[in-house]
Amino acid sequence: MKVFIGIFLVSILGFVLACYVSPQLSLKSSYALVKLKFPDLPEFSNQSLQALSRDERGGYVVVDVRTPEERNVSVIAGAIDNEYFEHNIVSYQDKKVIVYCTIGYRSGFHTESLRQKGVDAYNLSEGILGWTHVDGLLVNSQGLITDKVHVYSRPWNLAVKKNGVAVF
Repeated sequence: MKVFIGIFLVSILGFVLACYVSPQLSLKSSYALVKLKFPDLPEFSNQSLQALSRDERGGYVVVDVRTPEERNVSVIAGAIDNEYFEHNIVSYQDKKVIVYCTIGYRSGFHTESLRQKGVDAYNLSEGILGWTHVDGLLVNSQGLITDKVHVYSRPWNLAVKKNGVAVF
């Protein structure tokens, strides 16, 4: 039993060290856990969102379901907050809705809820943390470009790209 516990602890330590060295590994591992909760939920990748041209982006709306405190640090450029979206949902009925949060868990629940209402909604895979890994544009509450991202809590700090600044 002691050997098993020792191997387990060494494995955990090795994984944490690997995540510290590789934010991408931490992000991928964390999002894999989110996918277990929402295995059939349609998703939209950060790479696909970033690749949309300005004209193509007109067919989409990006909705941030994080808290106001998190959004005050930064948002994906062009995103709207959930409260505004819900208040004006009729205006977006002909658009694809891409929902995001920090990693995809909260947005997964919201995407699921929107789809049940008949909205063409997708969960942004890996959330705003994934957006930092594709060098996506973030803006702060004044609309200025920033490298800061609210990571929800200290453990998510491991998933921030090396040139990003984690705030929690």
